[in-house]
Amino acid sequence: MELYMRCLISLLLFPFIIATKFDCCIGHSPKALCRKEEREALLNFKRGIHDPSNRLSSWVSDHEECCDWEGVLCHNTTGHVLKLNLRWDCDQYESCLGGEISSSLLDLKHLQFLDLSCNDFRRINIPKFFGSLSNLRYLNLSSAGFGGVMPHQLGNLSKLHYLDIGDSYYNHPIKSLNGEDLDWISGLPFLEYLDMTNVNLSKASNWLQVMNKLHSLSVLLLSSCVLPAIDPLPHVNFSSLLILDLSRNYLISSSSSFDWFADLSSLTTLDLASNQIHGQIPSGLSNMTSLRFLDLSNNYFVGSFPHWLFHITTLEHLDLRSLGFVHNMFEGKLPNDVRNLTSVTYLDLSYNALEGEVPRSLGNLCSFQLNNFSYYRPRKSLQFLSLRGNQLSGSFHDLLGDCRSLEYLDLGKNRLSGHLPNELGRLKSLSSLFIDTNLFSGIVSEKHLTSLTSLEELDISSNLQLSVQVSSNWTPPFQLSGLDLGSCLLGPQFPAWLQTQKYLDYLYMPNAGISDVIPAWFWTRSYATIDLSNNQIIGSIPSLHSSNMFLGSNKFTDPLPQIPSGVIRLDLSNNLFRGYLSPMLCQRNKKENLLEYLDVSGNLLSGELPNCWMYWRELTRLKLDNNNLTGGIPSSMGSLIWLGSLHLRNNHLSGDIPLSLKNCSYLEVLDLSENEFTGSIPAWVGNFIGKFIEIFPGVDDKTYTLGLKVLVLHSNKFNGSVPLELCHLHSLQILDLGNNYFSGTIPRCFSNFSSMTKPSNSTSPFLFHNDHYFVWGLTDTATVVMKGLEYEYGDNLGLLAGIDLSSNKLSGGIPEELTCLHGLISLNLSNNHLQGKIPAKIGEMKSLESLDLSMNRLSGVIPQGMATISFLGHLNLSYNNLSGKIPSGTQFQGFSPLSFIGNPELCGAPLTDGCGKHGTPKGPIPENDGEEDSGWIDVRWLYLGMPWGLAVGFWAILAPLAFKRAWRYAYFQFLDELIFNSWMT
Repeated sequence: MELYMRCLISLLLFPFIIATKFDCCIGHSPKALCRKEEREALLNFKRGIHDPSNRLSSWVSDHEECCDWEGVLCHNTTGHVLKLNLRWDCDQYESCLGGEISSSLLDLKHLQFLDLSCNDFRRINIPKFFGSLSNLRYLNLSSAGFGGVMPHQLGNLSKLHYLDIGDSYYNHPIKSLNGEDLDWISGLPFLEYLDMTNVNLSKASNWLQVMNKLHSLSVLLLSSCVLPAIDPLPHVNFSSLLILDLSRNYLISSSSSFDWFADLSSLTTLDLASNQIHGQIPSGLSNMTSLRFLDLSNNYFVGSFPHWLFHITTLEHLDLRSLGFVHNMFEGKLPNDVRNLTSVTYLDLSYNALEGEVPRSLGNLCSFQLNNFSYYRPRKSLQFLSLRGNQLSGSFHDLLGDCRSLEYLDLGKNRLSGHLPNELGRLKSLSSLFIDTNLFSGIVSEKHLTSLTSLEELDISSNLQLSVQVSSNWTPPFQLSGLDLGSCLLGPQFPAWLQTQKYLDYLYMPNAGISDVIPAWFWTRSYATIDLSNNQIIGSIPSLHSSNMFLGSNKFTDPLPQIPSGVIRLDLSNNLFRGYLSPMLCQRNKKENLLEYLDVSGNLLSGELPNCWMYWRELTRLKLDNNNLTGGIPSSMGSLIWLGSLHLRNNHLSGDIPLSLKNCSYLEVLDLSENEFTGSIPAWVGNFIGKFIEIFPGVDDKTYTLGLKVLVLHSNKFNGSVPLELCHLHSLQILDLGNNYFSGTIPRCFSNFSSMTKPSNSTSPFLFHNDHYFVWGLTDTATVVMKGLEYEYGDNLGLLAGIDLSSNKLSGGIPEELTCLHGLISLNLSNNHLQGKIPAKIGEMKSLESLDLSMNRLSGVIPQGMATISFLGHLNLSYNNLSGKIPSGTQFQGFSPLSFIGNPELCGAPLTDGCGKHGTPKGPIPENDGEEDSGWIDVRWLYLGMPWGLAVGFWAILAPLAFKRAWRYAYFQFLDELIFNSWMT
């Protein structure tokens, strides 16, 4: 953003520099009348233009003096049109110019300046005839909506000094303008300024060689151009460069490819952010002694900082941050040499691997300097400092107390400890303070905050030993827009001083120990986002006025609030709400509802699902699980055509899966488990596959939805065979059909689950097609039975791949094709009627952590390859007809004998029976009495008899004591005598 502002200012200043070359000839004189042929040319140009704001209203034939028309400047002697400036305000895109550009502009033979920027010509090609405007010095077509291939005819503009055909204002991921061959640029020998931001240059393999021919070039902006890999440059000709921006190109190069940087000693601005440059920082940068702006963020630089970096004393902006652990990873301690950057105003070293204490020398950056004129703003001392996401430790001593100009301070996500110094209150210019996720302790009092009059953002969350203590009638000196006090010692009272914050947009206070009633004034305020989850807040919710509200895991009670049309995300989960859903959902709002996310799971709701879902068409995630809902899925739920996630788990719902749900074709997570649904799985479930969709109708920008990833139907009454159509779900990661009445065989085509064929390396939460922005903490979940236990997966859901077909009536063998699912982590086929051998290639499933094949009729030996599955932590092969020696290996020897019992012909460790010469048990093999399932039946009767035996034994002893007073007296008297006698002896 800082670079964008600076370049924008350069862009605005450059026309005036160019204009000075002919300014003496521009003006208005009664003797210099507009040329008739040029006036007609302008009128013809206007006829093809769409002008919704009437900007060209002065361009009329009755007004013969065209030199007075809007945007037109003429020579004050000859009357020739020299300048045509039709630039529009980029913030008012909907009222800009459009239409067709007439070739009548060729009649403006003396035109030197043409600016059509910030308009919308709907991706028409740049007119080729522009290359015939031979006197042009300045051409600005930026953010004007041009598309197609850049015309090589622009290379005929040999007098051009300034060319801007970029799109820095509207940085769309889909590039509308592209260039395949840039040789034509070498025909512009006087070019000083070139901006091609967001132009697709992926096929322009010679881009660097072409730019190197422009000896006069001072500014080169090639951000977001999909540039191909950069090659070493043997000789530098454009050594007069002052500003170079190659950011956001994802250039895959080593730092050695940039050795030619050593010849760019005049460079003042260098932006290489968001590429894939790896290795050390290019050593050529050490020669850039005039460098003021350096951005190397979000690359793959490693190692410690080079010693020369902190000796470029002209640096004013230094950005070495990373987006995460897959990008920059500078390590070691922050050197004391940082004190040499006495000109720096912006320093960002966030999300690296820096460790140790913050050096006191950092405070040297705050010493006030005499103002020098910088090329983009007057000199100031340090204004922006971010050390977020490192491993810095120690106390936060008084190292920044003199930073009176500091506006932004972020020390979050480190290991800083101790008390906050009172000197923090001396940072009177501070507008943003982030010290979250550290080990700070003690008290945050009014003394720390009273002087921070400019404060707008405050985040002290996730400091579990930090207590906020201010008086109940305290009036802060600031007006916040964002506040995060989550996971601090804040409660039990709701902070009364929040009533003074009239401009608060974002309020986060989860897990803050609040056990109060929310005051009435709070519910009348409108916020962008509120998070009060995981507290003990009591009372009711009278109304909802905020866009995003997370109120889950509290003690809110009835009634459920009605949802206004402006609410986008609402979480009321794990509270004490009772009653029906209909009053909340079925009162139609006057405006279209914007709700995308609704979570009322974990309450005490009852009754049937309402049949008014047609009012909530924007829903992408719906969580109604863990309630007492009854009835079937209503047909109107098929109106939720954008639905990506549906959770109805653990209710009392029944009936078939309705046909209308077929319309929810973008479903990615479907969980109907622990209900009473019946019937078979509809074949159309196999149509929930990946597809491209338009986010906004009529716009070419599209997104891709992967299709169904999670299907959980566990513990219902579904029957019939497993439909082969499920095999179309290539994106499926979790399939749980356990504890139903499915019969038939396991489909061999399960090998089509391509998301299970290779280990997943995705640690990202599930996102959905119309999530306009991602809210941390708002991730989808799935409850999965694995290793014999029930787990809920959230942020790590993308890492999981599992199949559970247990406790059904499936027969036949285990398909060999299942062993192709090399990314499978959990496989449970237990308690079916499966026969045959365990597939020989099962050892190739190296990602398996849990395998349960128990209580079937499997036979043969255990494949030796299973002993090589190193991640296998849970194994159950009990109660089958397996035989032979248990494979040897460290992994298998660590399992309990319970993993193998019920297989009479199985021997070897960890079973106590050793193996004979032929791999059979040494001891006698128990007879089966001709019943294949007798082992499981015996165990089943054991399990069934245990609770009855416990109950009978319990009441046989205690029931007489509970109802017979005389028996009680006798019993306790007996105990007293027994204790007394034992004590006497």
